[in-house]
Amino acid sequence: MDRLLTRAEASNYTQTSLHSDVLAFVDELCRRTKLARRVDFGQSGEGQPLVALVVSDRGCFTPEQARKQKKVVVMVEANIHAGEVEGKEAVLALARDLTLTRLGQTLLDKVCLVLVPNFNPDGNDRISPNNRKLNLKELEGQVNPEGGVGTRYTGEGWNLNRDSTKQEAPETRAMAALHQTWWPHVFIDCHTTDGSIHAFDLTFDTSHSNEPLFSKLRAYNRGMLERVAKAVQGRHGFDSFWYGNYKDEGDPRSGWHTYPALPRFGSHYRGLLGRLDVLLETYSYIDFPRRCAVMRAWLLELFRDAARNAAAYRAITDETQADIIARGKSPDVEALVGINYGVATRDAKGALAFEYPAYARPGDTANVLAFDEASIAARRYPGKRKRTYTMPHHRTFVPTQSVSTPEAYLAPAELASRLEGHGIQFERLPKSRPFTVDSYRVARREETFSPDVAANVPPPGEAEVPLSQKPKPVRFETVLTVAPERTTREFPAGTLYVPTAQRAGTLAVYLLEPHSDDGFCRWQFLDGAITTGELYPVHRVVGSATAPKKAE
Repeated sequence: MDRLLTRAEASNYTQTSLHSDVLAFVDELCRRTKLARRVDFGQSGEGQPLVALVVSDRGCFTPEQARKQKKVVVMVEANIHAGEVEGKEAVLALARDLTLTRLGQTLLDKVCLVLVPNFNPDGNDRISPNNRKLNLKELEGQVNPEGGVGTRYTGEGWNLNRDSTKQEAPETRAMAALHQTWWPHVFIDCHTTDGSIHAFDLTFDTSHSNEPLFSKLRAYNRGMLERVAKAVQGRHGFDSFWYGNYKDEGDPRSGWHTYPALPRFGSHYRGLLGRLDVLLETYSYIDFPRRCAVMRAWLLELFRDAARNAAAYRAITDETQADIIARGKSPDVEALVGINYGVATRDAKGALAFEYPAYARPGDTANVLAFDEASIAARRYPGKRKRTYTMPHHRTFVPTQSVSTPEAYLAPAELASRLEGHGIQFERLPKSRPFTVDSYRVARREETFSPDVAANVPPPGEAEVPLSQKPKPVRFETVLTVAPERTTREFPAGTLYVPTAQRAGTLAVYLLEPHSDDGFCRWQFLDGAITTGELYPVHRVVGSATAPKKAE
């Protein structure tokens, strides 16, 4: 029988797979082995099937079977940005090797893999050699395969990695439903990054949102990533480090700075759900075959780590979920949920904008393998000489607004479908009922531009506009200044009662507060119900928690 090859392998890495190639590969693999099963979980904006490949032994192809067999569920998402194709190619090739060779013989007894090789099929098929074209002067782009790659955005123009909280893309809603169904212990998101000149093959990260609330989970997650990085280096020879860029571009001593802690990014979103999470970013300035190889190495060692430490993975996620539920049952005024990490600024015209700085804890340093300073300054890759720089590691986020967790929220009926999209449970009041609530009075309302969230998509075959050319603004956000007040009032039948004693309880807090940097209000879903001088239409049910502080 002919060896099953990806398009990248068959073309000697001059091309990347179309979505039809992905589907054909998945179907043929499922025909050849009883260890893999195709699961369709939705459609893209342009009607293409969204497909997961479930890989495991003992007939473990459903969440119920995975729980019964006490397997660690590992979900992998690739090609969320369809110009970043290494994850797509590596996931397919690795699924083949785990099932058609002895590679997965012991591993699949402990884990159930739910692999989504092409999350953005519409963007994937808009292939052009000019997408993500290498431009070291602007520190963007990549070494492309000759045939080119797809687009950052979907066919409808959504950046799926800025869509986790607002869920405007059908792909995001389908993935959220898949995640809620499988409820994986660990989620792996595959990307490719450009940016600062360094000498790593791949950078990695995890959620940074609300670290004090999730301290044990975050500590375990970080330890796991350090452990896997050592395994990748020792067994495969690839150098990896925490994701980041120089704080001051061109100065390798200025600090190593991670990305914003906004839960619109999938990793931070899943962190609020109390799950282990992994962000993988192959380095775009190395060649395409090496990017595929380092991604495969990381995925394999992550799977091996999950199998080796299956009981610990289950224990830390179970404990964290129980803690989330307990905060809703017995609200603690000192257990604050950070809901805004933005620092407000004004441009020359007075328009509102936000920065999301990360801070370096005392003693938290990064040892960054890079090149000589002349090469970095000249933006030359690879540089002339490798060297290591020690610098502050900016990966701690301090919220500018925090609130305690109430026992519940009261929300208008129009939010029902949005809550359901996030797997947040609620009840509808069967009849009108009085509640004492902490409410917010709206003092001011502004709008701010939301960059890199949506774009005008070029026709197929034409290249998208690089970020350095500042594409035309498309999506905006509503920013409120509010003041708290306690009231007792009657809420009508049909009002949504949203308890926080549920596995998505912390996420519910982030989404429902008016001054959240990534909530329903911020994404303009309540604009029609907001009037300056009136009460915000979502209210906190008073339990043992005190009234929230004044917020902006």
